[in-house]
Amino acid sequence: MLAIWRKDLRQEWRQRQGLTASLLMGVATVVGVGFAALGQALSSGLQAGLFWVALLFGMLPALARGFIAEEEAGTADLLRVAARPASVFWGKWLFHATLYGLLSGVLIPLYGLLVAPLAGRWESWLLLWLGGGFCMTSVLTLCSALAAQTAVRGALLAGLTFPLLLPLMLLLIAGTRQTIEGVFPAEPLQGVFGYALALGAGGAWVFERIWRE
Repeated sequence: MLAIWRKDLRQEWRQRQGLTASLLMGVATVVGVGFAALGQALSSGLQAGLFWVALLFGMLPALARGFIAEEEAGTADLLRVAARPASVFWGKWLFHATLYGLLSGVLIPLYGLLVAPLAGRWESWLLLWLGGGFCMTSVLTLCSALAAQTAVRGALLAGLTFPLLLPLMLLLIAGTRQTIEGVFPAEPLQGVFGYALALGAGGAWVFERIWRE
């Protein structure tokens, strides 16, 4: 698992394709949202929705390319022979989680500067960020593996991720709205972390079934 994580980090450091594309997409999204909201009083619900939409748009280019890049480079078969499916899945997941952390370190402060400051309890924000990141990383890792083995990768990736990310985004937006309003988001957090447990167990199981085929 750690060997795959280190390999992907070195490859990304040399090429910087996914990270650069995500930074450009994320910064452009946040700046565009910031200019659209300039001088306007945003409701807590609108702030929450814009925050997670901007973060998701920024993450998609990098997090969705994990297995697609392996297929394009012709190294997927080598991974199938050299590593167990669980090691491949969690190694890719760890690499995507690292990118999630790096991109968040740029996009979240930029959002707070250009759109709206992150009001509310910091521990609520942290829990939502951790739970949302785990779920987004799991969904995009699994869907990237499924789409990478087809000819219509882009269309299939979008079709697979939408129904899996939609309930997550609704939970995250509800929790973030409550956080901004000064309420601890107990129920949304329960939903997010329950979804994270289901994705962690189910995603690895599904991946193991499809990876060898």
